[in-house]
Amino acid sequence: MAATPPFLHMDYSETKQKLRELRSIVGEGDRVAILMQDDPDPDAMSSAMALRALLGRNRQTTPFFSFKPVTRPENRTMVHLLEIEIEPASVETLAGFDKIAMVDVQPPYFDNRLPRADIVFDHHPGYAPSTVLFEDVRTKYGATASIMTEYFVASEERISERLATALLYGIRSDSLALSRRVTDDVLQAIVHLYPIANLNMLRQIDRPEIPQSFARVLSRVLARLETTDRLVAVNLGKVERDDMVVQVADFCLQFEGVEWVAVAGKLGRDLVIAVRCYGTGRDSAGEAAKNLFGDIGSAGGHHNMAKAVVPLRKWARREGSIRDRAIEARLRELFTAEIAAGSHNGN
Repeated sequence: MAATPPFLHMDYSETKQKLRELRSIVGEGDRVAILMQDDPDPDAMSSAMALRALLGRNRQTTPFFSFKPVTRPENRTMVHLLEIEIEPASVETLAGFDKIAMVDVQPPYFDNRLPRADIVFDHHPGYAPSTVLFEDVRTKYGATASIMTEYFVASEERISERLATALLYGIRSDSLALSRRVTDDVLQAIVHLYPIANLNMLRQIDRPEIPQSFARVLSRVLARLETTDRLVAVNLGKVERDDMVVQVADFCLQFEGVEWVAVAGKLGRDLVIAVRCYGTGRDSAGEAAKNLFGDIGSAGGHHNMAKAVVPLRKWARREGSIRDRAIEARLRELFTAEIAAGSHNGN
């Protein structure tokens, strides 16, 4: 008989204790707000669903919030098919709740937009520990959704088909369909979720409709696309939605010889920057975004993908110009230097 994979023998005693602590700090009559990062991704949305289920709550007592709406086509499809309701957040609205929980993100991300934080679930590294009532941050885990799945496995509680579908897609999304670092917690979660999830619905989420405007944006990019020292850096100018920036970044990473991509676009008063890399060696898109833009905007992400949102006024103050060509040239300079510094430090 084949040996049982070692990840199936995981010790859940700590997770069981954490669940008891979590439930003890949320009173029966407490209203709880679950906050996600700007433009929530599948890992965040599925983790929010899981947290609400673990607390035994509903949409009325424990609504979901984000300061900026979901934009990516596949994520919007997930919202529609799984009937996920996300309300617009504000400091005043959040302050009216008894508890504020956040998933797949940590308090420093929000700067002064957050009145306080009580509960934190996340797997992203690079943040200092928070002074909150409850915190479960596991930086060695592949997704926040796998942390949440472990809570259900540890407590032997039932996961609905809808929740299993969401969690499985959240894990697949954060691991790029299992093409990047796959940890034991991810494998354990998939083993548990796969038989329960609605695979037909997963296929529908995986194949969203792409708006025709994407073709027009892409045609402008291709006309001037250049690869210099493994890097593609382009500025799209004004965009209607920030998912356009992300889609172009994903597309450009597929070209031969490209290992780094930085794509910017002006969305309202902000400059949205999507970063992609193959993550070989010590290269990290998340660290690059934080290093370059953390002082003037929100920035961070994973080893292979990251995002920064910088107010145009702060970009102008630091870089001197918000003209499209100037932004593109500066973007190339910044990332060329950052990549070279990372390569030097890795040797």
